[in-house]
Amino acid sequence: MELTLASALSTEGLLGHLAYVVLVASMLMRSLTWLRILVIVSALLAISYGWFIIRDPVTVIWETMLVLVNVIQLAITHWRNIRARFSDDEMGLLSRHFPGLTRGEARGLFDAGEWSDLAAGGILATEGAAVDHLSYLAHGSASVEVGGVRVSLCGEGDFIGEMTALTGLPATATVRADGACRVWRIEAGRLREIVRRRDALEREVDAAFARNYREKLLQMNALVAAGRVPS
Repeated sequence: MELTLASALSTEGLLGHLAYVVLVASMLMRSLTWLRILVIVSALLAISYGWFIIRDPVTVIWETMLVLVNVIQLAITHWRNIRARFSDDEMGLLSRHFPGLTRGEARGLFDAGEWSDLAAGGILATEGAAVDHLSYLAHGSASVEVGGVRVSLCGEGDFIGEMTALTGLPATATVRADGACRVWRIEAGRLREIVRRRDALEREVDAAFARNYREKLLQMNALVAAGRVPS
């Protein structure tokens, strides 16, 4: 095919245009899986264009490589998803806060932290000190204290340190376990590193923190209205 305006707008040229349209569309996908699927479709269209229209072996070879790389990555993702197993506490964390993550992504995030049991009086955050861990309270409750005065409560399903774990700023309150607690904790620096490298995970974490913070505000307002904490 000659390089002319007529050839670019010809019926044969439309196949090449379509390959790039699909490639551009793939860049708009928020899901990495769909991004890879559309890249594969784009590459297959480009292979057809290179083989049947312009007879360019270089295009065919490299677009074929692009297909293979993305097929392999999709296979790896699928394998991680079907292999991922979760405890009941982990399933609660996943379904409540990270419904948009794949099972493989969630397994990787949870494995970066650890589960532990905290005795009554255990400290989850200290007012004025940097938050070294993000904590998730699977079982039990904790008091939120400012200046030694209890101002709110954290219950099952709440994050602790979500407002400062990603920023490195000091905690705005001390959080103390009321009794025995089961918590999942991830080191704040490790969490920042993970979300920095994975845009999809960062969006999911930000959304989870925003939802939980809103829930905490509603709970605090209810406690104040009931006279259970100082107003």
